[in-house]
Amino acid sequence: MPDLDHLSVTGFTTDRSFQSTHSFPKPSELQRDREQHGSALLRQLAKLRLDAEALSLERAKRGLTTSTGMIIAIEFSAQAKFDVKALEWRKDEIEVLTVAQSGGGAQVVALHVPEGKLSALETRVRKYLSGPMTKHGKPPHTQLVNAIEKIRGAAFAELWTEETAPPAPEKATWLQIWLRNGAQTASATAKAFQAAAVQFGIQVETSYLSFPGRVVVAAWTTRKALEGALRLLGLIAEIRYVQPHAEFFLSDLAPREQAPWVQELLQRCTFAESDTSPYVTLLDTGVNRAHPLLEKAVAHEDVMAVDSEWGPGTDVDGHGTEMAGVICHGDLVAPLAHDQKLDVPHRMESVKIFPPAGANPPHLYGWIMAKAVDKVEQKNPGRSRIFVTMTTAIGPGAGMPTEWSACVDQLAFGLNGLDPYTQGISWGTDFALKQRLFVMSAGNVPWQGWTQYPDINHSTSIEDPGQSWNGLTVGACTDLTYLDIQRWPTYALIAQGGALSPASTTSRLWRNSWPLKPDVVAEGGNATIDDTNVPAVGPSSLRILTTSHRMHQGPFAETGDTSAAAAEVARICAHIRARYPNYWEETVRALVIHGARFTPQMLAQLPRGAKKRDMRELLRTYGFGKVSLQNSLASAEDAPTLIVQDTIVPYQLEKSKVKLKELKLHKLPWPADELEALGEVAVEMRVTLSFFVEPNPSRRGWQSKFRYQSHGLRFAVKGASEDEVRFNQRINKLDRLEDFDEDESLSDPDKNEWQIGAVLRARGSVHSDVWRGTAAQLREKSHIAVFPIGGWWKDWPGAERAGKATRYSLVVSLRPIQEVDVPVDLYTPIATEIAIVNAVDITA
Repeated sequence: MPDLDHLSVTGFTTDRSFQSTHSFPKPSELQRDREQHGSALLRQLAKLRLDAEALSLERAKRGLTTSTGMIIAIEFSAQAKFDVKALEWRKDEIEVLTVAQSGGGAQVVALHVPEGKLSALETRVRKYLSGPMTKHGKPPHTQLVNAIEKIRGAAFAELWTEETAPPAPEKATWLQIWLRNGAQTASATAKAFQAAAVQFGIQVETSYLSFPGRVVVAAWTTRKALEGALRLLGLIAEIRYVQPHAEFFLSDLAPREQAPWVQELLQRCTFAESDTSPYVTLLDTGVNRAHPLLEKAVAHEDVMAVDSEWGPGTDVDGHGTEMAGVICHGDLVAPLAHDQKLDVPHRMESVKIFPPAGANPPHLYGWIMAKAVDKVEQKNPGRSRIFVTMTTAIGPGAGMPTEWSACVDQLAFGLNGLDPYTQGISWGTDFALKQRLFVMSAGNVPWQGWTQYPDINHSTSIEDPGQSWNGLTVGACTDLTYLDIQRWPTYALIAQGGALSPASTTSRLWRNSWPLKPDVVAEGGNATIDDTNVPAVGPSSLRILTTSHRMHQGPFAETGDTSAAAAEVARICAHIRARYPNYWEETVRALVIHGARFTPQMLAQLPRGAKKRDMRELLRTYGFGKVSLQNSLASAEDAPTLIVQDTIVPYQLEKSKVKLKELKLHKLPWPADELEALGEVAVEMRVTLSFFVEPNPSRRGWQSKFRYQSHGLRFAVKGASEDEVRFNQRINKLDRLEDFDEDESLSDPDKNEWQIGAVLRARGSVHSDVWRGTAAQLREKSHIAVFPIGGWWKDWPGAERAGKATRYSLVVSLRPIQEVDVPVDLYTPIATEIAIVNAVDITA
């Protein structure tokens, strides 16, 4: 089997100043009766001023001297298109808290208005009423004032940002309270709210998470108590549920006495011993490392619990030890069945994130994960790690971020999840990002629903935190189809080989703007249904064989579903990291996705003449396909993979405005002569771009400065019929000459040859696509540009992120997809050109 190292490409990149070619039309203005509309708004503001005076008196009586300002709601017309970031007048310190849609499609914006600053709104309305006309013949502030339907005091409903209904007024429950955070530290904000909340009977936990402009705490309270608190305290920005925890799937099949098999396998295993080897850090129910197949991979001191009072971190549940077996060895059926050597090039750590009995108290799940990460990094700061967790919760659906998924994104981006900002949203002067790779299961469809396969899978959303942008979310497929009909005569398979596992969740119901999840799928086992229409987990031939936590009863257990699939992907990541220790986390993620392929059964679900909508459904079911260790790990002579690791500065500060700064043009080393010789032979080029974003999970409209992602990147490939000048003009407005015809079409001439397409692939923070054509065409496609688009770093000048560099990884592979009579070597000419440019000798 071909086993060549991937080719790291340096020295083939140029930086260019960049201006986007996209333009956006200004929204049309709503027409109003100036006198009638302006006077009505002034009356509403006058009422709010009286409310503010009463609020100040009540605060003084209660001793709430640090609480200031009030929360108001502005209802915008459904016919008006208005960017709410224009409401944040920095001089007046007015802050947008939430943006919601009313039943009629209109926007309702909740604002925090500091004490005495209602005048900022009043002044604009008065100028609208009586100010001089602008040079365009319109009253001042027309676009803002005409868009407003009503201004009123905000209620609980404006700060409730879940799609589900809020709790009943008197019902006590755990809720997430998202607090405004300005220049002070997150700790100070959390403590201030905790102290003030006592007056309202609200119990606030000491743990907290912080995000840009927000601090998140968990509180035991009623809606009624919160309604009083949000009015008087002035700190509350949003209110959400603490999501219920999803049950683990645990197999309960009798173990077999297989001790001799274990010993025989051990003799063929080679375990990594060096502390420089990569570690897979499992966040789960703990691990019983005394198992012979685990004890050489997991040191005694590397079995921990997130809370030291829980004991040593051993596994009484079983799930963690089962996952550890898959992480180390994969499905044990294959290595037990052959006599080949088995290399385990990585080691393991385990952090138990569940108490010995019962579920976690409803802390913030993100805080628990951040604490677990901090625990291992404090203990062994120099280790190279891949984090993996199979714990999920039933989240808000639709792909919206939560504190948990955003905490994963924050940790992956490189921030300290427990205290990411020194003050406000500042990283600090001496701060260096520490990127992390997280592998997560997509969550499972309960087995009782498997009778509705696959419809139930299509309508069951990926669970929290699987909507994370930076994490590698794993669904499940299956190739396990052996069923002993004599033993199980009344059973029938639920899933066909190569199709979706019965347990796998999907993102088919998510909004188009959210990431394509899962990212990939891996083996999760199959299931059966009997002649009475009752589903069954298994039998064992349809499950994955792994290590048991009850070694004294037998060494093996069975597992499956998206948990086992995530464990397998963590194993693949560890193999990549072991072979290529200098590859970034973004690169390892990209290689896993780049190596995935759709099975014939997956592709058969596309209708004839499939449209992009059909491809979207495929991607939101299977991600980019089934993972392959071989594809992700190694190149071949006829299938080279090129790796680019680079940084880009997306934005710059220019005359007090943040603008796009640069693009990176990669003129890749290319086997031009070899491709020309292949002529009309069918080939494919696969391109994957991977980068991590800094999250902004407050629900303030997901637009402009309130976008979730800090920045966005895109890639574009030169068309086979384009010259370099035209390609540059297509992607970069600065390359267009003064006499350039703006009406000329500059779309990608090869857009129909891309499997996914530029629009659909540009979801989330990893973009992958496949171009198919002839070798002669591919010869001309060696230029790939990576360029920025918008994000909150650009739209939030106070964030001070202009000029910051951010990393990205670009993975490009070539291969013929048509049989050729003679050997094809595309690898050597690329390697030779790289060596020449970098002035090094290549050796055989």
